[in-house]
Amino acid sequence: MSKDYSHQLLVILNFIAIYIIWGTTYLAIALAVKEIPPFLVAGLRFSSAGILMLMYVILIKGEKLPSIKTIINNLIVGTIILVSGQGLLIWSEQYIASGYASILIATLPLWFILMDKRHWKLYFNNPFIIIGLILGFGGILLLFKDHLSGPIGESEVPLQIIASLAVLVGGICWVGGTIYYRSYPSPGSMYSNLGWQLVLASIVCFAISSIFNETEGLIWSSISYQAWGSLMYLSIAGSIIAFIAYTWLLNEVPSAIVSTYAYINPIIAVFFGWLVADEIITDNQAWGMIIILASAVLVNLNRNKALKEST
Repeated sequence: MSKDYSHQLLVILNFIAIYIIWGTTYLAIALAVKEIPPFLVAGLRFSSAGILMLMYVILIKGEKLPSIKTIINNLIVGTIILVSGQGLLIWSEQYIASGYASILIATLPLWFILMDKRHWKLYFNNPFIIIGLILGFGGILLLFKDHLSGPIGESEVPLQIIASLAVLVGGICWVGGTIYYRSYPSPGSMYSNLGWQLVLASIVCFAISSIFNETEGLIWSSISYQAWGSLMYLSIAGSIIAFIAYTWLLNEVPSAIVSTYAYINPIIAVFFGWLVADEIITDNQAWGMIIILASAVLVNLNRNKALKEST
């Protein structure tokens, strides 16, 4: 097998990993929270992935323990991105379909534009970015339309709206944490920092779980293999394998191509939600997904182009 062919095969396999694995984590979350409380799911997911990651960087790579300052910085990042971003997503999937949640997460490029204040002048001088933002928020309104038009007396309607808003807030936290980390990066390897962020975020999640008495009445022996398997999939495949594939691709392929996972993941999530969990996507949600994905492509392409031309 030639070197070029082997490299091409590795690129394809890593793209499959970030497309399929990250696309199916939404379904895995939905299956896990059916039997395990949400912040307990988050804590178990982050702790197991983080411990494995730290074992790798400390025992195998031989990296030194970070300073207190670095640990505090990783605690801040882990709390914003993982606890708030992922934690709210996991909590929300108790009340909304996994495919629907993935469509809401596809709005991340919109929040990057709105929160990256340093480049506002650059962004808002681009008419395509402005059109993309308008389209994106129009798509969000379409997603909410089914819930807002439902009977007010139904108790599930408010929970679905709150859960939908929680996903959006989680996405904003994810973007805010990413921008913060770019401004205040921690020394050490990416894998070391991720490992500490995961472990520290798990401690915060366990604390939240304890405050809300999530384990009260929980019978551990009654949790099915499906729920434990979903949790293991989130930890190993979602937080480690796909992340390693993602970081490897960033060094081998242009970032604009790697970022296509953001458009593919919702389609994968909706498909597997329908196939495995019998989730139903309404016409409004289907059109909302199409509009949001179109706006994300429009915003991302022009954002990358604008940033490249400015350098």
